[in-house]
Amino acid sequence: MNFPPGDHFPGGSHLWQLERNHMDIYFADIKTPSGHFCDEVISSLQKFIRRADVENAERAAYELYYTGGEAAEYLWKRLLVISAEDIGLAQPNAPAVIWALSEIRKQLPFDSADYAIVFTQAVRYLCASAKDQGAANLSSVMKRRIRRGDPWELPDYVYDMHTRKGREKGRGYAHFIDEASKLIPPPDKTLNPWREELTAMLQEEEDVQGAGVFHRFAAEQ
Repeated sequence: MNFPPGDHFPGGSHLWQLERNHMDIYFADIKTPSGHFCDEVISSLQKFIRRADVENAERAAYELYYTGGEAAEYLWKRLLVISAEDIGLAQPNAPAVIWALSEIRKQLPFDSADYAIVFTQAVRYLCASAKDQGAANLSSVMKRRIRRGDPWELPDYVYDMHTRKGREKGRGYAHFIDEASKLIPPPDKTLNPWREELTAMLQEEEDVQGAGVFHRFAAEQ
C-alpha cells in the first residue's frame, strides 16, 4: 500500500488536512486583543496547559474568547482535544468533564460572566490534571506502521465461532469461553456469577443438539 506523506488516512478524505490548512490560513491572519496571532495563541494555550501554567493558559483562553467568532468556538474544540491528547489515561474522565462543561456553556449567554467561568473551570481542570500523551503517540506510531507496509498477523484465538475460519475449525462455545472471551486483566469473578452456569447450560445444549447451537448463539451475540 502506498499512502501520501503527512497525516492522511487510507480509505478516507483529506478533510483533516483541509481543516488544518484552514486553521493555518484563517487564524494566522487574525489577531487577539493583545496583538498576537490566533494560531500562536492556540498553540500557547496547549503548551501552557501541558506545563500546568494555569494563569498563562487562562490568558490564552480569554484572548481567544475576546477575539470571538471562530476563534472563541475553536477554544472549546482545542480543550476537548487536549483532554484526550495530553491528559489521556492519567485522568480518563477528562474528555467527559470538558464535554459536560462545553454543553453547559451552550446554555449561557456568550457575553456573560457565567460563560467565562465555565471555560475557566475547563482550563483549571486540565492544568491540574495528571498528564499522559499515550493516545497521541500510539496514533502517530500506528498510522506510520500502516503507511510503511508493516505486516499484521492475527493471533489464532481471534478465529472463534463468530468467524467463518473459526467455524471451519469446528470451534464452538468451549473455545469461545476459554479463549476468545478471555479478559485481561482477569475480572473480579464476583461481578459475574453467571458465567459458569451459562457455560454448563450451553455445553448441555451442545451435547444434545450438536455444534450448530453455537453457530446460532454466535449470531445472537
